[in-house]
Amino acid sequence: MSKCVVCGNLTIKGNLTVTGNVYYVMNMKALIKKLEEGGFKNITELTNNQRTVDSLEVEDLIFINFNCDDQSELVVLGSCVTVNTITLE
Repeated sequence: MSKCVVCGNLTIKGNLTVTGNVYYVMNMKALIKKLEEGGFKNITELTNNQRTVDSLEVEDLIFINFNCDDQSELVVLGSCVTVNTITLE
């Protein structure tokens, strides 16, 4: 299972399952602090550089929610199952 950061746009035609936490990061300081924990990859490493995938299952997922070049944009056309959502400010 992977820990990923959504950088830029990603469309999931089917279902998204997050077995751990979804992190909504509100500023650069919070993003750096979370990434220092280690183990996070850019989502494109998991999707083989594809911006549209059939389905996705990850352990933890980081969404970048502040104004920057890599702000997260995710579209899920199927269902979305998450266990826990945390906002980091």
